[in-house]
Amino acid sequence: MKRLVGLTIRHQGRALKGQSGSAKIQLIFMILVFAAPVVLSYIWYFFVHPVGHKNYGTLLDVHPLPEVHLKDESGKETSLATFKGKWLLIAEDSADCNQACETKLYALRQVRAALGHDDDRVERVLLIEGEANVRSDITQQYQGTHWFHLSDKQLSDALSSEKGEPKDHIWVVDPLGNVVMRYPANPELKGILKDMERLLKASQIG
Repeated sequence: MKRLVGLTIRHQGRALKGQSGSAKIQLIFMILVFAAPVVLSYIWYFFVHPVGHKNYGTLLDVHPLPEVHLKDESGKETSLATFKGKWLLIAEDSADCNQACETKLYALRQVRAALGHDDDRVERVLLIEGEANVRSDITQQYQGTHWFHLSDKQLSDALSSEKGEPKDHIWVVDPLGNVVMRYPANPELKGILKDMERLLKASQIG
């Protein structure tokens, strides 16, 4: 539990440098107030959920994703930090977006739509390998997806797992930028939906 709390607020720690006295105390208090709801949601979801409940997704050793620069379809620089405060469903694939890629995009779209009034708390992201843009028929069919080009392998490496490459999975990132769960690339939609509904119910932010 100590490790979970530490990971949740680690990327906030840089802000403490250069602070002293009452200013530092106030900043620490603000960080704790901001992080506490997410930490409590993990406690509820991972430890206090009803007996007999089994997560469909694989729970990960919660860790923050690196804040690397990405490029959108127009070539403008951006990053996942743009979505701080939102839950993210992330997939990664090449620009040609074959059937396996479309399967992931379909899952992201359907799960978000099925969340109903909570759909605005979740964003969909496809991380694109290489510089080519995804073809227009795909982007039109899956409007609402954010299309970002990977500028280096740092983010992909952070998403890699012992079960395969990033493109082999769908990933869940929490409102503070921590990757918390993964699903297979050809998932059971009801399983993802139930997990997301529980996470959103437990979370006080995002």
